[in-house]
Amino acid sequence: MTTSLVGRKLGSYEIVALLGQGGMATVYKGYRGDIDRYVAVKVLPPHPGLDQQFIDRFKLEARTIARLQHPHILPLYDYGVEDDILYLVMAFIEGGSLANRIDQGPLPLPEIDRLLRQVANALDYAHRQGVIHRDIKPDNILLDKEGNALLADFGIVKISQSGDTLPSLTVTGGLVGTPAYMAPEQGSGSSSVTNGADLYSLGVVVYEMLTGQQPYTADTPMQVVIKHINAPVPNPRDVNENLNSSIVTVMQRILAKEPGERYRTATEFADDFRRAIQGSDVFAAGPVFIPADAAAPLGTSTNPLITPTQVPYPTQPQNPANPTPPQTIIVQPGTNPLLLLGGFAIIAVLLVVVVLVVTGGNRGADTPAATLPPTAQPTTVAAAVTAAPTFGTLSFGQTNQPGDTVTLQVQNLKPPAADQQYVVWLLNTTDDSTLKIGELTLNALGSGAMNAYTDPESRVLPALYNAVAISLEPKASMGDTPAGAVAYSAAVPARVMQTLTALFITAPEGILESALGGGLYESTDDDGDGPHTGLLRSALAEADRARQHAGLAQSAGTIGGMHSHNEHTLNIMNGELVDYAGDGTPENPGFLKGVIYYLDLMQTELLEAANAPGATIRLQSNIEFVRICLDNSRQRVTAIAEHEQQMLAETTDVANVAEVALQSTRLAAALLNGVDANGNGQVDPFEGECGLEQIKTFGPLISTMQLLEGPLPE
Repeated sequence: MTTSLVGRKLGSYEIVALLGQGGMATVYKGYRGDIDRYVAVKVLPPHPGLDQQFIDRFKLEARTIARLQHPHILPLYDYGVEDDILYLVMAFIEGGSLANRIDQGPLPLPEIDRLLRQVANALDYAHRQGVIHRDIKPDNILLDKEGNALLADFGIVKISQSGDTLPSLTVTGGLVGTPAYMAPEQGSGSSSVTNGADLYSLGVVVYEMLTGQQPYTADTPMQVVIKHINAPVPNPRDVNENLNSSIVTVMQRILAKEPGERYRTATEFADDFRRAIQGSDVFAAGPVFIPADAAAPLGTSTNPLITPTQVPYPTQPQNPANPTPPQTIIVQPGTNPLLLLGGFAIIAVLLVVVVLVVTGGNRGADTPAATLPPTAQPTTVAAAVTAAPTFGTLSFGQTNQPGDTVTLQVQNLKPPAADQQYVVWLLNTTDDSTLKIGELTLNALGSGAMNAYTDPESRVLPALYNAVAISLEPKASMGDTPAGAVAYSAAVPARVMQTLTALFITAPEGILESALGGGLYESTDDDGDGPHTGLLRSALAEADRARQHAGLAQSAGTIGGMHSHNEHTLNIMNGELVDYAGDGTPENPGFLKGVIYYLDLMQTELLEAANAPGATIRLQSNIEFVRICLDNSRQRVTAIAEHEQQMLAETTDVANVAEVALQSTRLAAALLNGVDANGNGQVDPFEGECGLEQIKTFGPLISTMQLLEGPLPE
């Protein structure tokens, strides 16, 4: 921008000061008087021939950035277009950036660990939303007054799948990013840039935090790019001799030239970095990085829910309030490094050339996973695929019990004729049973919502119905089954109903209903005493017993009493009868199956649903909500067992292990109820957060469906 905007207004924001200017945008300090808030206003450079298509692309990007709601991502408040000026309104942060902090010299290892974990969580979250940042650098990591990191400037993100009804943006024919932090595949103009490029850039940032300098320097930006492509990975100990060999190993892996040799997620990198600075063993080699749109042969992923014929879905969950499928990259022609040299003069001036083009869209949200175009060969040029437009979302929630409530939101529906009305039905594609949800009314734009229909019998509806249909029915009469033409519909595989039945209603392996109302030592054998509960309720029953005995161990006043309850806790969790206390009488005051037993069974059920014929990427992504809660639970069981074993080893005074006992009790409570680790006021399906109780919330979301036009296929 050559003309300052200080003193004028953009929308509701008065521009009061210039904060900074670069090749990508100019940033101003703004003020909104009606809410007394200072903001940062990012103004894009003038675009020649600004037209509606460009404005639509800008709004698409802005909506995508606004969707990224995370404690460590700089929030986007607003955006707009005024007098051919495109602007984004973001939070105003006064603490400076990580670049300012690095200017003071290398950071202490604990501070690097803390900041890395915050940025890693934010970056993995963005990746789960289908967003690749592509310009991770210290200048784009802001620090608030408390010293917490905020990942900023998603202005040149690669929006690989930004929504089901909107076109996608991608980039072709230029360098995107900052040369000093650019992954080799970015610098070479590769068309198959994936999450791994962001991980590499994050590794460069960590290298700079460790050493106070960048790994590669040269006389020109292009020479730096070439070094990232060809030069050996530098050893940070050559600059900072205080680093141990484990840190060097971690840095070599995150800065590997090939994406497949890097860590799979930023959180895995952060976890290994923490192990390294603590002097623990690290993973010198790990799972092969598989792009989210590429089919994975058996053995290339550690995800237990993937078989050779399936596409891997994310190892971390998506935001359940706004579930979106993982990334689908539309491959564009690559650029040879020699050709990039010809454009050196431009790169040297601007550093970054950004070209946003509209592709023909991605595949439909519920296209079966097996139809994804392969991207194993990065040089392949794939034709743009037209997305099947979606017209709304149906999901299940909880009023009295999981899945007894239906929420439907629709948009862009064709208005019915004057004598017709839209009626919503749930369908079971196996036995053709139906449930009438009711009439759907639309506004003038074809949008509408049917919120919180609750089943009067409090049934788990997604265990009974796996499809939805919106039919056109005459206003004069509406029966109990659809009679008119189906205008919109959606479905998940019938196997999902079986999985949800096992989780929430009944399973042969579940604890007997009569046992849950009986004494401590009730058997779970089927002796004709009644039906079995579902797997989740069984797991909760065992976990609650374990929690009780962990608490009794904590409050025990004697070594013998503590050891007795240590034994109880361990046996309940493992479903064993082991004499841990050494008194000759092993006891298990649980239900003799164990928490681990039910975690394994639920995992198996998820595996069956994820691999069912017709399973989609969206379905697999929604299943991830539950899988991550199971994984958290499994880790907590392991940690509890370690604490209980520590207490068993104490033979002198219970006070010596008081802190260990307290931690075990807290973990047992988290096993049931989860933990709000990021302090956002809710327990999310994130690593280290959700527990068994949250499966009641996230389990029904497995059956979330995206409406397509027309009836279900035969």
